[in-house]
Order: sequence, then structure tokens, then C-alpha cells
Amino acid sequence: MKIFRAARFFRFLATVRPRILGGAYTGPIRVNVSSIPGGAVLHLDHFMFLTVLELAEWFVEDPDRVGELLTEIDALSNPREDSHAEHYRDQLVDEFMEEINAVHLRLYGKQVARVAELLLSANGAGTVVALPSQREAGAA
Repeated sequence: MKIFRAARFFRFLATVRPRILGGAYTGPIRVNVSSIPGGAVLHLDHFMFLTVLELAEWFVEDPDRVGELLTEIDALSNPREDSHAEHYRDQLVDEFMEEINAVHLRLYGKQVARVAELLLSANGAGTVVALPSQREAGAA
């Protein structure tokens, strides 16, 4: 009976654990994609690595400002019946993320198609098919 339970457990792990499909390495930031039941996981460890480096550089330049901002964000994270505090905290976090360039993950050229292909294959939709663009009037 224990062997049967162990087999079910390992079968469960195999379905839940992300299965790495591949990565898009042609751009400035590496992106890996894994499939999970019902969706996909974007591995952004390289992006976060670069973000932490940016934060460290900002901290060296102005440690007081970084410390004050993080302390203020923490203080606003536990508002006592003050909805404005939560809104202000979100605004500070947005500004902080913009300062360290952690707002957008930019994909370029072939990297866009590769990430799209990996995401579609994670969902079982197959591969990406390029559609021809519409011709302008008079062009033949």
C-alpha cells in the first residue's frame, strides 16, 4: 500500500512541478519559461539580479534616501484605518521601482517571438505562426 501512495505522490509532483520549456536569451535580459498545469511560469531571476544591482548602486550613491524611502514604505504597509496611507504607500513603491528600473521587462527582436512561442507551447496551443501583414491599397 505504501508503494502505491508513493507512486501517486511522485505522479502528483510530476504534474505540479514546473517543466522548463526553454529560454529566450537573445535580448539584454534572459527569460526562461516553464509550463505548469493550466499555465506558465516566467523565470525572471536575471531581471531581478540586475534590479538588485541597480538598487545597490543607488544605495551607495545615496544611502540615506534609500533607507528613508524603505522605512516610510514599511511604516505605511501597516495603516491603522487610513486608506490614504495605503494609496500613498503604493505611490511610493511605484516611484521606488521606477527609480531602480524594475517596472518593465523589455524584450527585443527575436526574443519577443521566442517568449511568445514558449508561452503558447506551455499552454498546449502549439507553435507561433507568423501571419502576413495586410497590404496597402494599390500595392500588389
